[in-house]
Order: sequence, then C-alpha cells, then structure tokens
Amino acid sequence: MTHINTSLIARIYSALSDPLRIRILRLLLERELCVCEIIRVVKQPQYKVSRHLGVLKRAGLLHDWKDGTWAHYEINPDLPPLWRKALDAMRLTWDEDRLIQEDLNQLRRSSATRLPGVPIHCKA
Repeated sequence: MTHINTSLIARIYSALSDPLRIRILRLLLERELCVCEIIRVVKQPQYKVSRHLGVLKRAGLLHDWKDGTWAHYEINPDLPPLWRKALDAMRLTWDEDRLIQEDLNQLRRSSATRLPGVPIHCKA
C-alpha cells in the first residue's frame, strides 16, 4: 500500500481549486508546453499564467525547465503513479467542460502546424 500524507493531499487539492489551473493542467496532460503556448490557448496574460503555473509546480504536479528564454512545463515525471491515476480519472470529468474542450481544440490546431521536433517559439 502506498502511503500519502494528508499535507500533500491538501496541497494538491488546493492547487486544483482554481478553474484556470485546471485548464492549464489539462493542457499539460496532453504534452509539455512552452508558457507562450499556454498563454495563446487560455487567452490570459503572462503574469497570470506564470503565477498559476507556480502554484501547480509548488504542489509537485509540474516540472519546468528553460530553453534559452523559453520556459517549458510538463506533468512532473516523478509524480507518484497513484497521483497520475487520479489526474487521469479527473481528466474524464474535466473533458466534459465546454471551455476545456475549446482549449484542447485550440491546442490541437496549433500543434497541427508544428514541424516534428521543432518547438514553437513565441513571437515578440
């Protein structure tokens, strides 16, 4: 049996208590994304997206790295399998939301224009 403490449970659930953070996390369940791609899909200012990404990262849900001036995020690869299963289960509910469906469609449209292996970089 895996042991998870209530402090971690509360931190993760708290991080999931905001609609924008749910939208961002749902996008990242598709693939790693540059902050500029997230901004483009959710149509929110950079400062707001970055603040919410920070909350998700501090909760242990995300991993980030820099590529030059670009910040990339992905679901934390060290996330315990039990939490990954929980996110996969929540995804089923989240995918029923109209706004999340629009986000995913927007992400898929922008992904279709990407060349394989070539990252999309933000335009200044």
